[in-house]
Amino acid sequence: MAISAATARTDGPTSQPLDVIGWLRGRGVTVAAVTLIGVQLGLKGALLAGGYFRQDDYHYLDRAAASGFGWSYLMVVDSGHLLPLGMTIAWLQSRLGMYNWPLTAGVILLMLAAASFAMLRMLLTIFGRRPGILVPLGIFLFSPLSLAGTDWWAVAIEILPLEAATFLAVDAHVRYLRSGRLRTAAATAAWLAVGMAAMEKGAVVPLLLLGLTAAFLVPQVRDVRRYWRAWAIYGGVLACYVAVFFVQLHTSAVQPGKPSSAGHVLSLTETMVGTSLVPGALGGPWHWATGSGYDQAAPPVVLRYLAWAVAVIVVVVTCLRRARAWRAWALLAGYIVAADFVPVVIGRLGGYPPSLLGAQTRYLTDATGMLALCAGLALLPVTGEPDPYRFRPAALRRPLAAAAAVLVCAVAVGSVWSLERLQSVSNATTDTARSYIATAEAAVADAPPGTVIVDSAVPEVIMDVGLFWNHALTSDVIAAVTVPSQHLTWRQTLHGAAAEPMIFDDQGRLWPAAVIGQYSWPGPRVKKGPFAGQYCWPVTAAGTRVPLLGSLYRYAWTIRVAYSGSSDALTAGFPGGTSGTVALPAGGHVAYLTAGGGGKTVTLRGAGGGLCVTGVTVGSLQPDTTKLPIPPLPVPR
Repeated sequence: MAISAATARTDGPTSQPLDVIGWLRGRGVTVAAVTLIGVQLGLKGALLAGGYFRQDDYHYLDRAAASGFGWSYLMVVDSGHLLPLGMTIAWLQSRLGMYNWPLTAGVILLMLAAASFAMLRMLLTIFGRRPGILVPLGIFLFSPLSLAGTDWWAVAIEILPLEAATFLAVDAHVRYLRSGRLRTAAATAAWLAVGMAAMEKGAVVPLLLLGLTAAFLVPQVRDVRRYWRAWAIYGGVLACYVAVFFVQLHTSAVQPGKPSSAGHVLSLTETMVGTSLVPGALGGPWHWATGSGYDQAAPPVVLRYLAWAVAVIVVVVTCLRRARAWRAWALLAGYIVAADFVPVVIGRLGGYPPSLLGAQTRYLTDATGMLALCAGLALLPVTGEPDPYRFRPAALRRPLAAAAAVLVCAVAVGSVWSLERLQSVSNATTDTARSYIATAEAAVADAPPGTVIVDSAVPEVIMDVGLFWNHALTSDVIAAVTVPSQHLTWRQTLHGAAAEPMIFDDQGRLWPAAVIGQYSWPGPRVKKGPFAGQYCWPVTAAGTRVPLLGSLYRYAWTIRVAYSGSSDALTAGFPGGTSGTVALPAGGHVAYLTAGGGGKTVTLRGAGGGLCVTGVTVGSLQPDTTKLPIPPLPVPR
């Protein structure tokens, strides 16, 4: 017994490393995959640390903050997109932390982790626990095509839930085909519904399942019919979604349309495939356009052609080596056409240049997952697939492995470089946006209660007013962070007496608003009447012509009138133009109104004749930089 105990004490510690090695051998692929996912989350977390809101982000959050949680909010088709799941995320975030970027970055990383683990689960189900799955997983994790779904919140809440739902739908469908259990088909249908709720591209996923089944998951194409129950369930989900989409389509400001010419379609194809897709699939674009506010690919010409050459070689080699590889590339092409290309053609191409649309990688972000899946199908056999390879000559094994290793390393280096370049390009605009929003939040917090704020466009780095129109105004973007008890009021135009209206500058500070343009002299000395001895323009019912020091072109101008006298109704306008009328309180005040026209003269008319105008200024409302703003200095970020 003593010898046995000694033996047990001796064998215990020395056998433990062998147990660890044995455990790693059985789970090494999973450990490596989880490590890759962790590295990806670290890299993209660093990208998010330097990111901020932009463009559509503000529109989604502002709309969420102003809406109740109901059908009319969730089911509005926004510029062709029906995304109740994304709108739910936006609604919750607007309540938890409006313009809170750390919260936003955390939500994006959680969704990214969910999509990454869903991809891993799908690959394990389709291919088994083999080292080769690390290649398609790496494509999904590190392809620069996916960056727009990470650093841009409005894209992330659409694409990341769609990707996670798509991968889990494929996983459940494959399990259904292997087990025949109808409950896994029901699970597939549930994930399809989640994907469609994420965005309209989810409607393509049932077609993806059909193509995947016919090409790789059944012995013969005709065997697809054996699973008619599943197809009926999937078709029912798709039919319900299509019905809801077209019923709600009238709520979209952007309606489907035809492209202006076949040349535009060809130009879009060339740019989307040649500039964004192929370079992005191989670690590009290595260079990004600056100042657009969007992730626009701008690869160097030499690298673009090199990427095309490498892509052709990869497709040819995989098709020669693996019998069904061509089906994988055909499946990828079909998905991209249906999910990414056609929606842009019918929903965007009529209003924007094809070169601009094709270079925006956000339209191809969801293609990253399909690229990874189809690359796996082109390289690896599906579990249980008979005779997957045309040939496996031993003489070519090492050269092919070496070439593959070189390609993987080159793509990895290119991906890291593209990530770093995007981060450097976006830093300038994100710093400006951070400072503007922080400064504007401080301004409205310190503004006197009851302040009237003249509405104006936010800077282009926040929202492009040419794209978003009234949604790109401070009354939408900044009013969303005000406290109701302050009773701040936004006005597009000033009408009536106002003590000291204010206006935002392009740094987010609130300034007293001034009418900048042409002005009059104080007026002649009044010889008789109630205003005798004063220098002003007495206003009569017949009309008083007030000359300006300079001429104005025809426009809808703001007229600022400084006056004293009894209460009256004042009408002001230009000869040959339109007039505006405003009710004036008694006393000495400043009043504003709007009139259309031009020239060097403003005509004033009063109903009672008890007004004495001491000054008239005609122009546009701008910050009065001779006074102090709120806050005195922009908030640095």
